[in-house]
Amino acid sequence: MTPPSTPARVGIIGANGYGGGELSRLLSRHPGVELVGFSSRQFEGQPFRKAWPNADLEGTFENAQAVTERADIVFLALPNGLAMDLVPPLLAAGKRVIDLSADYRLPPEVYAQWYGKTHTSPELCAEAVYGLPELNREALRAARLVANPGCYVTATALALAPLARAGLIEGSVIVDGISGISGAGRNAAEFSFAEANENVQAYKVAGTHRHTAEMEANLARAGQEAVVTFTPHVAPYTRGILVTAYATPARPVSEAELLELYRAMYADEPFVQVLEGELPTPKAVSGSNRCDVAVRFDARARRIVAFGAIDNLMKGMAGEAVQNLNLMLGLEETLGLPRWGMWP
Repeated sequence: MTPPSTPARVGIIGANGYGGGELSRLLSRHPGVELVGFSSRQFEGQPFRKAWPNADLEGTFENAQAVTERADIVFLALPNGLAMDLVPPLLAAGKRVIDLSADYRLPPEVYAQWYGKTHTSPELCAEAVYGLPELNREALRAARLVANPGCYVTATALALAPLARAGLIEGSVIVDGISGISGAGRNAAEFSFAEANENVQAYKVAGTHRHTAEMEANLARAGQEAVVTFTPHVAPYTRGILVTAYATPARPVSEAELLELYRAMYADEPFVQVLEGELPTPKAVSGSNRCDVAVRFDARARRIVAFGAIDNLMKGMAGEAVQNLNLMLGLEETLGLPRWGMWP
C-alpha cells in the first residue's frame, strides 16, 4: 500500500520513558506520518539526544500543549492515572488519541479496584477501543481513542485466544510471565543491577498484579470467561517477555488438534507466528513487532500448555501502538514495523 501524499501529523506526550523513546524511533522513520513534536516535563527545552543519546533525531523536548496543538493524532506514553485528565480536552479539540497507559483498558469500576484511583473521565471508557488488533481489528479502524494493551497481557492473550475462541478452557488458568528489566520502566529503582543480575524475582503475586484483570477481560473478548492466576517474574536481560500458560481442556483434545486451532486463527496475522518444532523465546522476537506462540498438550496431566513471546517495548507497547495507528489511518498494517527480531 502506498503511503498517503499528506502524512498524518503525530505527537508524543511523555517521550522520555522507554515506551516514548521507542515510539520516537518508530515514528521518526515511518513513511506514513510526520512526527511534529515530543514532550517531556523532565527534559523540556533540552535536545532529544539529552534523553536518548542513541538517537538520530533532531529537535527539542517541548511542553505537552505545544505538541498537541500541531498533532492530529496524539500518543500518550505516561504513567497510569495521567491520561484520563488529558484525553477529554484532546478529543474535544478533534484529536485522535492512542493511550499507552492502563487508563482506558478497563471499565471505570474495575480500574478503580485494581489501580486504586477513581476515574475522572469514566464516560469515555465505553468509547475507548481496546488496541489488540488480532481481537479487535475492525473496531480500531474508526477509533478516536485507543487503549493500548499491557505487555504481559498481549503475550498472554495471543497465547490463549485460540483456546478461548474454541471454548476449550475448563475452570481457571495459570499464567507465569518472565520480563526483562525494561518492563519495569526507566525509573524502576527496585530492580537495581546488583539485585537483578544473576537472579530471578517473582513480584506482585497471588492476584495482586494489575494485569490480571486485563487478562481475564481478553479471555472474555476471545470468547470464554475464566479466572486467571498470574505470577510475574523479572529476569536479568533487557527486553522481552515470555509467558507460559496452563489450562485444563473442557473436552478430550490432542496436540495435533490444538496446533490446528492456532494455525487457523493466526494464518493471516502478519505479526503472530505459530511455532511447531521449537518454542518461543524473547531473544527471537527482540526488536520486532512479532509475537511467537506455541502450544503443547501434557496428556498425562491432562493440561494444555501455551506459550507466547514478545518484545515488551515493541509488540508489548510502542510497536503495537504503531500497528493500531496504521489501522486508524487506513494504512498497511505492517507499515514502519519490523517483523524480524535482532540476533544475537
